[in-house]
Amino acid sequence: MSKRKKQETVDSRQKPVERRRCVFCLLCVFCLLLSSACRMDMQDQPKYEVYEKSEFFKDGSTSRTFPQGTVARGLLREDRALYTGKKNNAGQVAAASSGQNQGGGAAGSNNAGGTNNANGANTQANASYPDDVDTFPFPVTPDIVNRGQERYQIFCSACHGAVGYGDGMVVRRGYRRPQSFHTDQLRQAPVGHFFDVMTNGWGAMPSYAPQVPVRDRWAIVAYIRALQLSQNQQAGTPPPAPTNPPVTARPESQNGGQR
Repeated sequence: MSKRKKQETVDSRQKPVERRRCVFCLLCVFCLLLSSACRMDMQDQPKYEVYEKSEFFKDGSTSRTFPQGTVARGLLREDRALYTGKKNNAGQVAAASSGQNQGGGAAGSNNAGGTNNANGANTQANASYPDDVDTFPFPVTPDIVNRGQERYQIFCSACHGAVGYGDGMVVRRGYRRPQSFHTDQLRQAPVGHFFDVMTNGWGAMPSYAPQVPVRDRWAIVAYIRALQLSQNQQAGTPPPAPTNPPVTARPESQNGGQR
């Protein structure tokens, strides 16, 4: 076979291969164009942006208002006593107790005896906090009290002190002194009052709702009740509040470094 025929044979074999390569390249380019076009469609979808004006709705706003009574998932709080420390008929109780105090005078003033005095004190406490619940929304167990002690030491003892006399470390450094838990007013206050104070704040005390969950707040209330019982075991007068120790710049320098 001559060289010319051999060359023609080789060329005839290479031409189909080159054609296949060209077709493959064209297909790749076509696929790339299609994929890029689809990507652009996903990036630029025909949709409204947040707060974008709309001509479809009558109010001209794209954002739709929630139907009345809509509650976000996990935020349905049907148990008013658990989440607020308030009674279901809050407001009505305050008006009723106010009318009774005005029309009936001092309840139990004509009775004698320590029991009647205690009932009168409880009636006065209920009149001071008529909307607050006087019972815990769930059973109190030793584990709950222990949990409350742990949370109290973290969040409350800095101001209220380790035992609840209002002699915490920040108070010794000049912060406003809170009321002792062992006064007659707070010993007779309903448990819902303490929960309400932790939830919404009171006086110089801010709200601790963002830091302390609901059940931990109730656990702290249970521990406060335990503190009140431990410091007022006798039925007579409560023990005197301890005096604040003198504040020094370097307390570790006293008594050989003991605190």
